[in-house]
Amino acid sequence: MTHLPILPKKGLEESVTQPSTILIIDDNADNRLLLGSQLNMHGYNILEAETPIEGLELAKNELPDLILLDVMMPIMNGFEVCQRLKSDPETQLIPVIMVTALRDLEYRIQGIDVGADEFLTRPHNKEELIVRSRALIRLRKAQLNLQAERNRLRLLHEVNRAVNDTGLDLTQTLNEVMFGTKQVFSATRGNLFLLSTDGSLVNRIVIREDGQIEHIDNVNQQVFHEGLAGWAIENQTSIIVDDTQTDSRWLKLPDDVGDVGSAVATPLSSRVATEGVLVLMHRNPNHFQEADISLLETVAGQIAVAIRNATLFREMNEQRKRMEVILAQSSEAIIVLSEDKKIELINRAASRAFGSDISNHVGSHIKDVPQLNIILPLFSAQRESHQSIELHVPPDRFYFASITPIHNVGYMLFMQDISLRKREEERRLEEAHIKNQQLHETFSRYMSPRVVDQMIEHPEKMYERKKQDVVVLFADLRGSIKMILSQTPENSIEILNEFFEKMTAIVYRMDGTIFDLAGDELMIGFNAPLEQEDATQKAVETAIQMQVLFESLRTKWDEVYDVLLGLGIGIDRGQVVMGNVGAAKRLNFALVGEAVHTAHRLVDIAADGEIVVSDSVYQSGDLNLSEGIPSNHDDLKFEALGYTHLKGKLKPEQIYKAVVLRSQ
Repeated sequence: MTHLPILPKKGLEESVTQPSTILIIDDNADNRLLLGSQLNMHGYNILEAETPIEGLELAKNELPDLILLDVMMPIMNGFEVCQRLKSDPETQLIPVIMVTALRDLEYRIQGIDVGADEFLTRPHNKEELIVRSRALIRLRKAQLNLQAERNRLRLLHEVNRAVNDTGLDLTQTLNEVMFGTKQVFSATRGNLFLLSTDGSLVNRIVIREDGQIEHIDNVNQQVFHEGLAGWAIENQTSIIVDDTQTDSRWLKLPDDVGDVGSAVATPLSSRVATEGVLVLMHRNPNHFQEADISLLETVAGQIAVAIRNATLFREMNEQRKRMEVILAQSSEAIIVLSEDKKIELINRAASRAFGSDISNHVGSHIKDVPQLNIILPLFSAQRESHQSIELHVPPDRFYFASITPIHNVGYMLFMQDISLRKREEERRLEEAHIKNQQLHETFSRYMSPRVVDQMIEHPEKMYERKKQDVVVLFADLRGSIKMILSQTPENSIEILNEFFEKMTAIVYRMDGTIFDLAGDELMIGFNAPLEQEDATQKAVETAIQMQVLFESLRTKWDEVYDVLLGLGIGIDRGQVVMGNVGAAKRLNFALVGEAVHTAHRLVDIAADGEIVVSDSVYQSGDLNLSEGIPSNHDDLKFEALGYTHLKGKLKPEQIYKAVVLRSQ
């Protein structure tokens, strides 16, 4: 069953009568006071956060209707805060107005790129503040109510799909319905109690907090004497228990795990009988609302219908006389044929599928009915064993159709309407295509196009946690601090951007992966996340191309900016731990291990123009540097620097270097 979006209870029915809440995130108390007082005068509840971290926590815990976000804040600027808000499923629907004195177009573009909904320029106009806030809050509430309605409709669709798609497999149907119902109502757990024909409790289906479903046959009958389920069946009505600690109708079963604060129960009543009772639970009191009852009763009705249909089908096999009743009640298109393939019965669903005039052909051979020619392939010898084919009934209906031979009767044609599923599949394919495009755009910032294509083909690689032999390369820009002190900010950023642009182009060309790009340094991995047989060779060739290209950059910067910069490179190879590292809200796909530290120590040793490598790189299986450098630069040679003590190492290690000569 489809995973449905979980919406906050706040913001739906109850938000109509309650004042809206606005969160102001600004490190300046005067700004918060001004905005808060102006909004408070119009009836809004105001929450304030002085720091970005406090603001993110308040946003997630309180789920305000609107956030006013300052851009220029210490530790984390407003763009970063907005990006985190829009990346979190719990806060991504909250509209954000960025309040800033920055007027340049590039800042607005940056804000839009991270998900900001509106901008307010300081000093702001009070009327503009109120109008923009009111409009976004209205939109927020409309979106929440629309999504809530979509969830309700989707649940009903999924329940109907489960009832139809699983045929009369009652266990599978009930499992899928329980899973979807738990999702939509944000329940912690759920119980489905099933009754026998004499009204005794015969089965209990439990869905746990983790989504695991368990069927229990040995059921405690005490539930129907003292419990909430028994009360709902006895009174034939739905009931909400806001606090189980104070309501005597709540009975905790011996196998119940975890606290229950509130619960809701509704009987599974069909036109024929009461089939059981559905109970949903939540760990917190007052979780369920009266507005939930209508949808829950509809779901319960569908469950009751599913149970009843399964019972009827079982009785059909036992008593052939009831076949017409079952066919009339079935939601599937069904045509009964004699053994010589003449039409004996057409149910209403089949009439809707092929046209109302199809009923006039009862007694005719199917070959004489043009509308039924599409089902003739079902009668081929290899298909008369209850296999299905997909049929297209013009103009826009699709069915799964199967023929079932029935002894002494003939054949029964079942046609299941899959039109909605086909449209849903097309939508999912389109979404998958869009998602792959987004993944391609995201990964392209760190990897070459060839590696990106492989990652999209094997996305599980990004979530693996494992040890892997990796070649780690650090490239460090020498003299950057002096450059920053002597140059204007514009010049400094221009130089750094050009440096990173040229270096990353080489990395992508050599199928490397950029694991870190900060300040004046790059950390690059080869044989990670995907395996590369020639990882060491690619790393060394990358280093050489970087140093050669840097010579032209160095000369250009000296002429244009009167600044002299250098580039040092260190490379090591060894085992590292690879995976997503960080906090729950901030993860990076990273490399951690001795090879990372060693490569960093080597880059510290490397002077301008030098490539310093460890012995594991020098003696690597796919590249033996003692036999020369596999490149077009035959003048480059790696020379031993002798055994050197590296920080963090217990023993000195043999290291090597090659030098790309500079013009000055």
